[in-house]
Amino acid sequence: MTTEHPLPWVAEHLLAALQGEWRFSRSLQDLVTRNPIGTVQGQARFTPEGASAAHYTESGQMVLQSGGSFRASGSYFFSQQGAHLCIYFDAQQQRLFHRLHPAVDQDGQLSASSSHLCIADRYDSSYEFLRSGGFVIEHQVRGPHKSYRSYTLYERLAGAPTTSSTAI
Repeated sequence: MTTEHPLPWVAEHLLAALQGEWRFSRSLQDLVTRNPIGTVQGQARFTPEGASAAHYTESGQMVLQSGGSFRASGSYFFSQQGAHLCIYFDAQQQRLFHRLHPAVDQDGQLSASSSHLCIADRYDSSYEFLRSGGFVIEHQVRGPHKSYRSYTLYERLAGAPTTSSTAI
């Protein structure tokens, strides 16, 4: 029997709901051959920076289909602007990656999509905020330099405190 959790996601309070620590699992697939490239398992954290911003950091272990393995890390800066969530490459919010306009989709879940052109490579991305309390980010990257799909599932770390939506 599956227990349905109440929908924890509200567009205007999305950043507050993301605060804290997450476990993630990412799969990477070549878009041309459809072959797997590798996986990344790790942890991510949204750390508040002021009333409407957070620094996102992640660290994990990438395992390539070819057998290689190495540490991988990344960071972004998130800014809540009303019902919109902006994701930046830098803390000064000069280099925008995505501006999300989350809305309830046909399945009753909060979701958003956005695109970003990085020189000649296009990132078409979707964000789904799941009833379970987790969320998914999918990037399909196409261009002369890149051709892959990245699918990442985030789940709240067991025992990790959540921040109420009134915190921000």
